[in-house]
Amino acid sequence: MSKDATKFRLTGKHIIVTLLVFFGVIFSVNGLFLYKSITSFPGEDIKQSYRQGLAFNETLENRASQRASGWEADLAIDGADITLSILDTGGIPVRGLSIVGLLKHPTETDLDVPLTFNAQADGSYVAVLGVSVIGKRFLTTKAQTTDGFVFETKNELWLK
Repeated sequence: MSKDATKFRLTGKHIIVTLLVFFGVIFSVNGLFLYKSITSFPGEDIKQSYRQGLAFNETLENRASQRASGWEADLAIDGADITLSILDTGGIPVRGLSIVGLLKHPTETDLDVPLTFNAQADGSYVAVLGVSVIGKRFLTTKAQTTDGFVFETKNELWLK
């Protein structure tokens, strides 16, 4: 064997294979990133946020009527119990409300916990947290009277 026969020669086949492998890796990685971005966080914290934006004036009116009611909310957490007390202008508990809530995780909607508050004898409303939750959460509640008045609260919580 001669010395020249063992020497590597770059041919057109080598170039085309190198280009195909290079761009194949690029397209594969881009495809993986595209799949992960589409199947992970959808980008919406609230469902149909665009439609809610269109109804923003209605939201402002609801907030103004809520402020005009003079109601105040007091929140207490004891272990797995979340107690919500809604008081009228005289400091008397408002009774007969239908209250639902959502304990929202800051980034993962799959970790959100829906809550149902049950009326207590003292006029407060209690929701039992069925799962162990720690860290930062946002609690939103929606209390509705029988005549349709809605009182909403939003709280930032640090649970231990």
